Amino acid sequence: MKGLLYAGIAALGVVLAPVGEAAAQNLRFGHANTPGEIAAALFDEFAARVKERTDGKVTIQVFPGEQLGKEVELVQQVRDGALDISAPSMAAASTLVPALEIPSTPFLWTDWREAEAVISGPAMQPVFDELEKSQNIIPLTKIWYWGWRNFTFANREVRKPEDMKGLKIRVPESPVWVEMVKGLGAAPTPIAFSEVYTALQQGTVDGQENPIPTIYSRKFYEVQGVLTMSRHMLQNNMILINKASFERLDPAHQRVLIEEASAMSAKNTLLQQNREQGMLEQIREAGNTKIIDDADRPAFAEKTKDAVFSALAGRWGKENIDRVVSTIETLRAD
Repeated sequence: MKGLLYAGIAALGVVLAPVGEAAAQNLRFGHANTPGEIAAALFDEFAARVKERTDGKVTIQVFPGEQLGKEVELVQQVRDGALDISAPSMAAASTLVPALEIPSTPFLWTDWREAEAVISGPAMQPVFDELEKSQNIIPLTKIWYWGWRNFTFANREVRKPEDMKGLKIRVPESPVWVEMVKGLGAAPTPIAFSEVYTALQQGTVDGQENPIPTIYSRKFYEVQGVLTMSRHMLQNNMILINKASFERLDPAHQRVLIEEASAMSAKNTLLQQNREQGMLEQIREAGNTKIIDDADRPAFAEKTKDAVFSALAGRWGKENIDRVVSTIETLRAD
């Protein structure tokens, strides 16, 4: 009778997991990074490590380079369960929970260590709780260092905010960038990331801003004559997973995903920070771009930080802003 039962189940195409073992799970991981970027290689390594440590019980199919959609679309797919995992910037994820944009405030951080402590700590936890409760998304890691963002321009040498007056600057489709560029007297122009190089090449906009690894890997320096080292904003990404997809996993496999995401995050920080200076020197040596190292950062900060907080307090929640700012002040006082 038992043999007939198993034969009937097999005929229906149903696979039974052995007693005490979790059923095999395949997770789909879509991201925006292209082959050749550090993050893309580490995401592949993450998938390989998870498969190895779960003895093939959990496999991750990686779709790089916006194959499944643009960055914001991918995080929306994770929310809806159409995709299991993605790795958006905090700004992209803020389309679901606006307060995730707070760490992108210009001139908010002294250094990466400070940012990492606050983003991973209690000050931002209520925001991540909201992401889980309202959007069914949880972080495998809250930290994925991407770099300090800097401005590039077609041909204008920019050292102080007044030098940007009247320029059209490409920004992501995110309010914090719009308010920042407006505060500097320039015209914010939202353009999809995949279209930035062409927009710069054709003169649709006069400039853009991104971390050095992005300026280098996407070759924006080929079509921009000036790089101003403003270090105005920190970009941090995350690895996010659909809550239901995560909860379907065996608890031991859940731990593997979290541990490997954390390990890849630490490796990414080390690799990105080590390579940033080398990339900058290669941009300098290419000879097409003048690098301005003496930008008046205090003047830029004066025009942007408080203006952004004021303009977006209603969107982010004043209590969220106050909690983050208070935590930063406490860290600096210690």
